[in-house]
Amino acid sequence: MHYSFKTLTGAYIAVLLAFACLDAVWLGVIAMPLYREAFESLLRPQFITWPWIAFYLLYCTSVVCLTIRPYAGKNLIHTSLAGLALGATAYGTYNLTCYSIIRDWPLNMTLIDWIWGTVATGIIATCGGFAAQKISDKLAH
Repeated sequence: MHYSFKTLTGAYIAVLLAFACLDAVWLGVIAMPLYREAFESLLRPQFITWPWIAFYLLYCTSVVCLTIRPYAGKNLIHTSLAGLALGATAYGTYNLTCYSIIRDWPLNMTLIDWIWGTVATGIIATCGGFAAQKISDKLAH
């Protein structure tokens, strides 16, 4: 089974919305005090917006291409596990590299952010996969 462009577009929107909501709660409410304390000396007084927008758009594209599209028509568990693997790889690459090369990069934040990225990517892949299944079913009828 293959998903149509319309189905994948709907899945992308679901992934993007899920990621925005999750990260808003995570960064805006739950973890921001941890990040501020750990990285205060590295933070800009004013964030630059375009890099994180580019990250969200590209990362969500990767989630659709690498975790949703390959498992079209299969059990959603496949998509969820692929999302966990992608998240562990992507966030692990970032966090472990930073810990390896940046002086005073805190190990606890490396682990917290790595776990967060793994879980968040698993969740957004599942949301997008669920949306793709529903859209595909609706288009078929």
